[in-house]
Amino acid sequence: MVEIELEDRPEPGYLVAHLSGEVDLASLGCFRTDLQRLAEVDRTVVVLVLDGLQHLCAGGVRELLRLRDDLEPRGGGLHLVCDEHRPAHMILRALGIPASETVPAAPTPLYAESRGRPLS
Repeated sequence: MVEIELEDRPEPGYLVAHLSGEVDLASLGCFRTDLQRLAEVDRTVVVLVLDGLQHLCAGGVRELLRLRDDLEPRGGGLHLVCDEHRPAHMILRALGIPASETVPAAPTPLYAESRGRPLS
């Protein structure tokens, strides 16, 4: 099971959410639904802090990328935050998906770099 705690931030335009628990086959459906709800929030950039995740399966990574793809058409994106010593960071690094170690003051979204086109 995955828990999502939203952080109250004064900056307009983005939402910070802290994830904890495990993203595995058993929790993947709930995780997908939770991320879809985040995509519907009226924010341009969603910042996900993954430090609290003990496990992140490949399906969970796919859902993170789906969230990014849902946010991009609105001119926004996804920014992932994860300490380099956390389990989620290992899979993200192995897949070449960037994640920073701290929540930035003005986050830059994770773009579909494979498509080579950051939104302007």
